[in-house]
Amino acid sequence: MIKEAWFIVAIMSGVYEDGTKDVFIFQEPQEHGHFHSSLECRQHVRNNPVPIMKALTDQYGNQPLEKILCVPEENVRKFIEGKALDAL
Repeated sequence: MIKEAWFIVAIMSGVYEDGTKDVFIFQEPQEHGHFHSSLECRQHVRNNPVPIMKALTDQYGNQPLEKILCVPEENVRKFIEGKALDAL
């Protein structure tokens, strides 16, 4: 059985003039870049707030966090393709 891949996605507060927001897709866990279930992803977020917030601060400075989500790979890929970004 193939397991679905899940990613931590952070959406930052604030909106640009064109209506877009800063979005950060974590490549965690480092061993293979994703989680195998929504529960595994959510547990990682709950148990690792300090490194997650440090990564966001390193990337965005003092820009406030709006929300953190655990998102299935299919939705992450659709977002990346819609924004014409490099694939995972």
